[in-house]
Parts: sequence; structure tokens; C-alpha cells
Amino acid sequence: MNRNQKKFEEIKKVLIDRLGDEVEYSKDEDGTESLALKNSEFWISTTFGELVVGYGVHHTHFSEAFGNLDDGIAQAFDLLTHRIKTTKFIKGNTTFKTTVEIEYPDDTLAEIGSSGLIFFPFWKKTKLEVKYDVKILEKKEIVDQVNVILEA
Repeated sequence: MNRNQKKFEEIKKVLIDRLGDEVEYSKDEDGTESLALKNSEFWISTTFGELVVGYGVHHTHFSEAFGNLDDGIAQAFDLLTHRIKTTKFIKGNTTFKTTVEIEYPDDTLAEIGSSGLIFFPFWKKTKLEVKYDVKILEKKEIVDQVNVILEA
């Protein structure tokens, strides 16, 4: 078992301990393991030597080879312990861009993903639709467990 799989297992234990039946686990034929939360866009998986952290369609790959595995663990817990801001940019009836950001207590935002269309009615007026997803866990309740995962 490589390090990203070990970290995935440790994260899985914390989530099941804290959220119980809200955690959905699956394992594919190719060995990919995934966790998702009911009523949330948060998900995490481990596959091919990587830890993949996602929110909706937006995701980032982390691994020891990339030198950013600990960043992935931190991002996973940031997605769970902070509000998530999703902004849709709409022209007419077409959503042409979507951004997802983590909102920190000091009102700073960290973009975790952005997606957009190449073709859209650019001549129409842009409307913004902003949605905030509430935090799933309180950071102070899991900070010790997260630190153990990061230090191991």
C-alpha cells in the first residue's frame, strides 16, 4: 500500500467516525477507491498513485511524485470545514463559466476549480448566480486528527 492509499484510509476513518452513514464508499475493478458525502458535492479518491480531491466536477490530483500530497490532504479538510462558494456566470439561458472557491474565515477565497464553454452567446448580458454550501465539519473538532494524518 503506497502513501496516498494510507492517507486515503486515514481520511476515510475520520469521515466515517464523524459522519457515519453520510459517507459513501466504493471500489472499482481497477482498484480505484472513492468516498463521497450524501447531500454534498465533496468527493475524494485514490487511484494510480494519486489522491484526487474534488468538489462537483472540479478536482485536483495530488501525489508524492508531484510533491503535494500533504496539500491534497489539507485541501480535502478545507473543503469540509469551510463554506464553499460556487459562482455561475450566465448569458441568456447558458451557464458559460463556473468557479468553485473555498471561503476562509478572513474572507479570502481560494479557487479550487473553474470550467467554461468555448461557444456561448457572448453578446447577451452576464448574470451571476452565487451559491454557498455550508461547512460540513467544525475544524476545531477534527484538527488533532488532521494533524496526525499530516505528520504520519
